[in-house]
Amino acid sequence: MTTMTIPVDHDNKRLDALWRRVASSKNQNTVMCHLGSSLYDGAPIIVLATGLQRPSINGKTGDMLQIYILRADMLPSEAVKIGADASICGTCKLRPMYRKLLGLEVECYVDKVRGPDGAMKSYQAGNCATVTPEELGLMIATLKQCGGPCAEDCEAPHTHKQTKCSSRKACDRSGHAYKPLGVRDGAYGDPSFVDVSVWQAIHKHHKGKRTSYSHDWQNRPDMASMSMASIDKQTHPNTAEAIAEAKRLGFRWYRVLTATDLPQQPDEIMCPEARPQSTITCSDCGLCNGQRPNAKRSIGIVIPAIK
Repeated sequence: MTTMTIPVDHDNKRLDALWRRVASSKNQNTVMCHLGSSLYDGAPIIVLATGLQRPSINGKTGDMLQIYILRADMLPSEAVKIGADASICGTCKLRPMYRKLLGLEVECYVDKVRGPDGAMKSYQAGNCATVTPEELGLMIATLKQCGGPCAEDCEAPHTHKQTKCSSRKACDRSGHAYKPLGVRDGAYGDPSFVDVSVWQAIHKHHKGKRTSYSHDWQNRPDMASMSMASIDKQTHPNTAEAIAEAKRLGFRWYRVLTATDLPQQPDEIMCPEARPQSTITCSDCGLCNGQRPNAKRSIGIVIPAIK
């Protein structure tokens, strides 16, 4: 097995030990950082973080560490079929079962098989190292992301011309990785069904961009500093009322614009990625982090529905 390059200061014994623990596992790309009970129904859940080694290929989000919240006792694709995904998604109307039972138009966009299932199978096989949320946060703070395709004005301190990075190690060795790695809380699963202390520990030392969305925000006002209130017509038919409630609870919000929905409001901005000719990704932006911006700035984010 090829030993992973340890991207830390060797004087820091704790970090050195953490990276060696990951390097000794078969899957050096994924770790398990939390095993507990769902705050929705008490079922066993785990939190897996993937992307320590291989950059994400998600074109919208850019290179971000993906954090999955999953049922601990079955594969995500199996949980969806029997409705057990409620433990990590609650009453979100984008769940496949709701669409099937109620004939709703929009379904969850997450491919359960390609991402979450693969990570879960690796964990079940004993291939993933186990770390605490705080330890994951310490490791994330050492990781850098690729700045993207090279150009004459590339900010990275290197001389080569690199167009695509398939390995975080190779990109780092070449000097092309210089930006703090972003983190996507709840790449699958709702962050609100995990205790807020877990997220606080993960992000305690994090310097990069972060995104987090919750459909269960009305029941978890303590998550307002961590997650965006996710508002959609299927779950919240009266958009204006939902926005007013989010504000009352201290949340910023994120919503999809449809032809029959409330138009963009004065205290909302268009998602930068959705603007014409935009090349901005979530890893560049990071506005959807739940934290309140300066009072003079807009606090709601909107994005057009995918046609």
